[in-house]
Amino acid sequence: MSNSSEEFYNTFYNAFTSESTDRRSEMREYSREISENLKFENMYGSQQKPPKLMKVEDYNWWKNRFEGWVKAFAPESWLKLTNGYTEPVKEGGELIDAKDFTDIDIKNVVAEYKMITLIKQSVREDIISLLEQEKTSKSLWEALGRKCVGSNEIVKNKKKLLRKEFDVFSCMKNESVCKMIERFG
Repeated sequence: MSNSSEEFYNTFYNAFTSESTDRRSEMREYSREISENLKFENMYGSQQKPPKLMKVEDYNWWKNRFEGWVKAFAPESWLKLTNGYTEPVKEGGELIDAKDFTDIDIKNVVAEYKMITLIKQSVREDIISLLEQEKTSKSLWEALGRKCVGSNEIVKNKKKLLRKEFDVFSCMKNESVCKMIERFG
């Protein structure tokens, strides 16, 4: 028997032995680890990328992580977001052409665009697509907050509803705690 035919039969044989099963389970384990690492990186960010907002419900938690990340890795962009950005204008109020920008104007524009990009990269696409009309990082940030948390009125109404539910949460006469939990569960 030649060497090449021996390899063929060994390969064919190994495909149906425990070795291949071990290899498949090993590959599944690697795949699971990679998936967990990506999930962790999306949640907490890394030096290269900020944490990612995957669900609207996680906004408050994500917001704190994102702010911390941006303050640490892109502080000039954070300042543009908090202070707002205005395009450079001439004394008459006319916009300055990009080719006439000063070094400071360029730094401000770069910081602004970087912040917009960071926000867009950090929010799941179906969420951020609802906010495409926003032109500045500050307006994008505020619109994202309104979208995820709601306006002040909505927040007040949510709090009222929770208080009402809490007030109603009580046992009826001759009702056990288990029955009450079943009723509200």
